[in-house]
Amino acid sequence: QEFTYDLFVVGGGSGGISAAKVAGTNKARVGLADFVVPSPQGTKWGLGGTCVNVGCIPKKLMHYSALLGENFGDASAAGWTFETPKHCWPEMVDKIQMHIKKLNFGYKKELSSSAVDYKNAYATLLDKNTILLKDKKGK
Repeated sequence: QEFTYDLFVVGGGSGGISAAKVAGTNKARVGLADFVVPSPQGTKWGLGGTCVNVGCIPKKLMHYSALLGENFGDASAAGWTFETPKHCWPEMVDKIQMHIKKLNFGYKKELSSSAVDYKNAYATLLDKNTILLKDKKGK
């Protein structure tokens, strides 16, 4: 299937999403392809790139969780009383993953509202004007 674009962005990280949205809101015909080949363990992720999905954002949320645990001790020294806090690692991981999924959905929605044609596909540059897209099924 053939499409014609003024700009085609390969990669749905922060830079790719920003470029596509700006071009789309300025009436350019824009496409964006983003697909991460699953790891041998089956790890895959959505829009937002490495930072949002497996890097900066989950790391910062885990760090924040750790800081909250430390702050319980500080709070008692300042007169706060409460039951002994307990941490549940699986629950924290689930909540972080849900937060990231919300971000992924938000990026997809923003691309749509900016008139960007999003393709969840692996992009290969064939020449200066041709990009081959393959979805998760290899089509």
